[in-house]
Amino acid sequence: ARKQPLSKKTKKSHVHNEVEENDSVFVKLLKTSGVILKTGESQNQLTVDQVVFQKKLFQTLRKHPSYPKIIEEFVSGLESYIEDQDSFRNCLLSCERLQDEEASIGTSYSKSLIKLLLGIDILQPAIIKTLFEKLPEFLFKNVNSDGLNMPRLIISQLKWLDRIVDGKDLTTKLMQLISIAPLYLQHDFVTSLPEILGDSQHADVGKELSDLLMENTPLTVPILDVLSSLRLDPKLLSQVRQLVMGKLLSVKLDDLPVIIKFILHSVTAADALEVISELREKLDLQHCILPSRLQASQSKLKNKGQSSSGNQENSGQDCVILFFDVIKSAVRYEKIISEAWIKV
Repeated sequence: ARKQPLSKKTKKSHVHNEVEENDSVFVKLLKTSGVILKTGESQNQLTVDQVVFQKKLFQTLRKHPSYPKIIEEFVSGLESYIEDQDSFRNCLLSCERLQDEEASIGTSYSKSLIKLLLGIDILQPAIIKTLFEKLPEFLFKNVNSDGLNMPRLIISQLKWLDRIVDGKDLTTKLMQLISIAPLYLQHDFVTSLPEILGDSQHADVGKELSDLLMENTPLTVPILDVLSSLRLDPKLLSQVRQLVMGKLLSVKLDDLPVIIKFILHSVTAADALEVISELREKLDLQHCILPSRLQASQSKLKNKGQSSSGNQENSGQDCVILFFDVIKSAVRYEKIISEAWIKV
């Protein structure tokens, strides 16, 4: 659908904190359903309860004479509206609630307009598509002058939705995004996956992450952290575990606790003895720990009292403590692991 242009009046008003006024279906339907769009840095306003707004907008769209074409018109209006960065930011930030707190149902937390629209099934796929089309504009930009990181803010809209209409498509979009994002955002996006995707998407995202693990070593820790929290097929877990076992001697000390936690998490009664035996064989603590301490000591001598060397040594010691805590916890709470550890 062709994007609906904003009127000249609208574009001028963006400088001020005024009510958005234009003839687009998007603005009109929002207003009749209970959301007043504001320009500049003002919050969009919610005049009714959040659930009431969603029901009103859903019914208005569903009963509209031109349904389902009205959906395209509405989303086209949204796309035109968020071409202005201030307007887009406002749509991603929480709305101001104008109704009495007593009249509000449930939590006092106010969602953003985008989050509210994502909660309407007939709009969700199109809104998600729009968000992922906007995201690349911000991937390689610095943080906004207001301190907001737009990619993180956009992805946060997808967290904890009550329902995902097309989980497979969303999984595909997220993995494509991860593949092109800068490393620091890749890390954030990967760790956000369990908060975005439902149980029915765990198998798909688990397979995608295991493939990514083979080609992207810097993301090993966040990927394993996420895989540990997903409900996955034992065969897939076993494959990933074997892959990780092969890298064990080359991992950084900082990464060791998370990696060991994943390996122990994936153990079953059938393979516990074999896994623990291989783990103890490959886990050369002298290889992992002593170089770190030696490096810290050398750094200490070289810098003669500079605090950075002390911090490095402390960091190494913290990792060692975490590492043993992971093993201790697994042995204490998992009978199959404790029995296997004793037998090896």
